[in-house]
Amino acid sequence: MSDDGIFGKSFKREVGKNTGKLVSNFLFGDKWSTPHKIVTEKAKIKTEREQQRKDNEQLYAVDAAVLENIDKVAAYRLSTDKDNLLEQLSELSVQLSANKYHDLEDDDEAKIRNKFNDALMEKYKQALIRLKAIDPNEPLLKYYKKAYKKAKRSKRWRKHMKLYIILLLMVGIALAGMIASAFE
Repeated sequence: MSDDGIFGKSFKREVGKNTGKLVSNFLFGDKWSTPHKIVTEKAKIKTEREQQRKDNEQLYAVDAAVLENIDKVAAYRLSTDKDNLLEQLSELSVQLSANKYHDLEDDDEAKIRNKFNDALMEKYKQALIRLKAIDPNEPLLKYYKKAYKKAKRSKRWRKHMKLYIILLLMVGIALAGMIASAFE
């Protein structure tokens, strides 16, 4: 017997077997399908559910830690003594620099983490208001206001980064078009 004969018979047998499976699955559903297929799909679904559970646990842990830190910031009592308040502003400015806003990109964890930064900025703003009330001529007041504005700009940039990039690209394209038409 030639190799073509063996191959041909093997091919016909495989096509017949697969056609039979297709017809039985169509008529009777998964209860007649190959067990391997069902086991694989169940394992895949189980793995996806397990991963979703782990992701949720991670989010809950991050949320709990952020809420705990927000409570600490809220409970942080600002001094009415100028020298102590200046030290507190110094500590808060370090925290503002160290805790950058996260890009939101539909990321639940970034949204949760940014809540701490919002609380920190609010406490910093309160400290600035208090310092201005205690001594509006304090030379360091200008420095601390500048740090606050920088943190606000960073927040705005992270929040609207894509929009800014698109606008910059559009302006760049418009300028390139104007320059190109000027040389024609």
